Amino acid sequence: MLAVSHRWSFTVAADRYPPPNPEFFTEYEKKYPPDVYGEEARPNARVWRVYRDRVTDLDDDLLDGWHKTLDVLLIFIGLFSAVATAFIIESSKRLQPDFGEITAKGVIALLSQANPSIITPVIPSLDTVELTTRAMWINGLWFASLTLALVDALLAILGKQWLVEYASKQRQPAASAQHWAWRHYAFRRGLDRWGIGVFISALSVILYAALYLFLFGLLVFLFELNAKICASSLALTILVAAFHVATTLAPLWWGDCPTTTPLLSHLSSL
Repeated sequence: MLAVSHRWSFTVAADRYPPPNPEFFTEYEKKYPPDVYGEEARPNARVWRVYRDRVTDLDDDLLDGWHKTLDVLLIFIGLFSAVATAFIIESSKRLQPDFGEITAKGVIALLSQANPSIITPVIPSLDTVELTTRAMWINGLWFASLTLALVDALLAILGKQWLVEYASKQRQPAASAQHWAWRHYAFRRGLDRWGIGVFISALSVILYAALYLFLFGLLVFLFELNAKICASSLALTILVAAFHVATTLAPLWWGDCPTTTPLLSHLSSL
């Protein structure tokens, strides 16, 4: 009796909710045909197919933005490292013995043996190098700057690999649209849980630190060459740094300020 009643209820429901006529479907309904009455929660129901297409578009936009950010960082790091290396090659000579001076004093010492009137110079040892404070500061700042830039490049490459792997997992086939939705939710939650967005945004901060360290070392280098040139460069550096800090922090006080950065958005949401 119960089975007859159950079949009768579905028969009445089918009569009450007949299948829609495909001739009157909208473009949306043609792309996502309505489910048969009573099957709206099936594994391949329309809701899961709509969810899959919508979140796939959102993921593509998100990953594309992150990839572009990392690409810009890698390009800038490559250019910056080339410039920093050129300066370091020149400044690192101060950390080594002056072989030209040693050679010249050695020649004079040989000549002094043949001509006693020539004063024999003191030939510096190859094991000891007299380092000035400025030379240590210049090389320390520039080597630290280059190290940060290279570390930043390594982290950016790792970030791109993680994003490629995430996209690869999302493209894998699933048993049903519902299974794909649950799998996507798990992987997408992992991006937020492990702070991938914050990680990618923080890479810019590392690059900023490398750039400012190089500029500080450049100011010390210029001060040794010419104080006036150093003063003008210092004024320009302070102006640029003030503008950078002001535009970065302005959105904290003015919500409509368009100079917000992804890292600031992540930090303000904590």
